[in-house]
Amino acid sequence: MRSTTRAVGEITTPRELMVIDLTSDDAEIVGVDYIGSAYRWDRLLGQPLSDPVQVHTRTVYAMLLTPDDHEIVIGGGDGLLRRWDRVNGTPLGDPLTGHRSRIRGLAVTRDGRELVSASQDGTVRRWDRAAGSPLGEPLTGHAGTVRAVALAAGGDVVVTAGQDGTVRRWDRSDGNPIGEPLLGHGGPIQALATAPDGPVIASGGRDGTVRRWDLGSGRPVGPPLVADSPVWSLLLTRDGEITAGTARGLLHRWDRTGQRIGAAVAAHSWGVPSLAVTRDESELVTCGWDARIRRWARVTGEPTRSARKETRIDLVPRLEIIGTTPF
Repeated sequence: MRSTTRAVGEITTPRELMVIDLTSDDAEIVGVDYIGSAYRWDRLLGQPLSDPVQVHTRTVYAMLLTPDDHEIVIGGGDGLLRRWDRVNGTPLGDPLTGHRSRIRGLAVTRDGRELVSASQDGTVRRWDRAAGSPLGEPLTGHAGTVRAVALAAGGDVVVTAGQDGTVRRWDRSDGNPIGEPLLGHGGPIQALATAPDGPVIASGGRDGTVRRWDLGSGRPVGPPLVADSPVWSLLLTRDGEITAGTARGLLHRWDRTGQRIGAAVAAHSWGVPSLAVTRDESELVTCGWDARIRRWARVTGEPTRSARKETRIDLVPRLEIIGTTPF
């Protein structure tokens, strides 16, 4: 069943978004579209909190909020990293320069001091956020575009994935590779996620599979998880659940053992490039290339609710959209 509600659980966006994130209090959704405009919405009310801000003049592929919620960090098609004040929309410092091509992925340490960027130039770079200066030499090894980057629990290991179909691990302190590349995907890898407090890496590929890896040994964890189409976005929660957003606009969910949770949900009419989760992990937020943001309740152990309930639409067991319905 596909929801058509446009109530509290759905926000119509001016353009298709590339990335969304949530402030640390979950009160605000921040998003950036493909032509470099940044937006802010009240998460519960769905109302804009400010006018859009043009944060880049080229296509934006990567965005994040710093842990203090002060800055929006943007990585764009010109290879520059730019920092903006989240509330007043003013630029902070000079652009961070070094990449020679598009920035495709971003990560930040928990203390907010260090940024990590992945680029189409085949390199990964580390940056001192306050100083705006590079840290050490670029991390090199991928053959072609590095499409995704994440930091493992604790922040000591940088995990990257690329066009070459490999997942790689790096020591964040010295930039040295850890072990051999992780192989298994039949083509480019477009999404990465790391467990918030565990040793699991998840990678999502253009081959339509999600693969799990042990961070320390690099060995596969269980068989591949099969989605309907290329995996565009991934999320790992503390309970071990994996959520994948695909090019066809579907959400797939699996538990920590790799068992599917319900049927795939038609979350958007086109691809799902970004996922976010509230800090208590009770709610998922998705954006789609149908110019929609939607909020979903992660219901655990609750009975199935009727579609005629005032505040929820039941889609599959344990996944419900939040908001009033037209039924």
